[in-house]
Amino acid sequence: MDESKLKQGSAGLGAKPAKPLTVRKEAVNNPSWSDEIFSCGNLPQENIEETAEEGARLWERYVRLADEVVGDEGTAGVASLIRSLRVEEDFGAYQSSLSALQRFPRTVFGTGVAKSAATLADIPECWSGNVLLLVVRLGQESTRAFNDACAGLGVEDREKLERLIDFHESNEWLAEDEDRGKLILP
Repeated sequence: MDESKLKQGSAGLGAKPAKPLTVRKEAVNNPSWSDEIFSCGNLPQENIEETAEEGARLWERYVRLADEVVGDEGTAGVASLIRSLRVEEDFGAYQSSLSALQRFPRTVFGTGVAKSAATLADIPECWSGNVLLLVVRLGQESTRAFNDACAGLGVEDREKLERLIDFHESNEWLAEDEDRGKLILP
């Protein structure tokens, strides 16, 4: 497995992530948390003096919000994290969301990713690739849950997701033999 492909936090893929802050599920699933992590995920793309202070504030708050996730927030928590991956250059902040996604039970994670099909098609390709690669590399449980949940998607979302998977399988993210062909849409 080429670990350099996966943008990951210090915990690494397959490693047990650092213990997150303990918060109630209701705190993460409430609209204000979801809206705030979405807003903070819009990090300034130019690291210039005019944006440095605001960028640092958003970066710190984003990481803190992602670290609040404990993994029992359900598919809504998965969707909120994916939705927050808004910009190409995150200056390392999104690693906290990738680590947080690994805290979810594999079936919840796979289902949540599938239900986020429209969002995956809208976020930068490097992040949709990271998320889809996590689904595959976290094992059969997440892959099976993803594939099963895709059966319930509307035609438009399935088509978007199919194009995205094809793109990632023909390019870098899912192009390795061990990753290709595991995400199957009905």
